[in-house]
Amino acid sequence: MNIRNLIQRARRRLTPREELPNEAVLGFLRVLENARKEELTCEEIYSKLDEYVECEMDCKDAARVMPLIREHLDICHECCEEYEALLDVLEHTERDRN
Repeated sequence: MNIRNLIQRARRRLTPREELPNEAVLGFLRVLENARKEELTCEEIYSKLDEYVECEMDCKDAARVMPLIREHLDICHECCEEYEALLDVLEHTERDRN
């Protein structure tokens, strides 16, 4: 099944005012992530790292929503260090607010 078919099926099932269920959105994101053939570069990771960390901070399963980023962080020491530093700063900022 391709993305166009997924979108058409979603349009037929939902009225314009209804929001997509979270599972549908996550499934759509997984399809988009899996459609990508090559791995993400470190530059691409850096550009999305803040979004990934915010997703984690919002108590969401960021690894499930953005699996390619999690995979890259698991194998790239430099990007993982950047991720951990950003996460640490945001956690400290959050604690200082409370």
